[in-house]
Amino acid sequence: MSTQLSLTSRLYQSLWSEQPTWTTEPVSVWARLFALRGLVAVWRERKYYREELKRLAEDGPQRIDDVGLTLAAVEAELQKPFWKA
Repeated sequence: MSTQLSLTSRLYQSLWSEQPTWTTEPVSVWARLFALRGLVAVWRERKYYREELKRLAEDGPQRIDDVGLTLAAVEAELQKPFWKA
């Protein structure tokens, strides 16, 4: 996975993986929109990354080896839906 994708994914994963805390204060609508926008950005990055992996796999297995992945790892990654890390 690219460095930029993994850094962005880790940022938004940390925002969404925390256990919800119930407070008496209302959550800002802007905060929710910001989090949602970030989540959609991560989903787009995952979709793009998996499309690139698919293209590399179709071009030839030697290109997958150049990236440092195995064909089995690429196939497993391509089977995941865009919302799963």
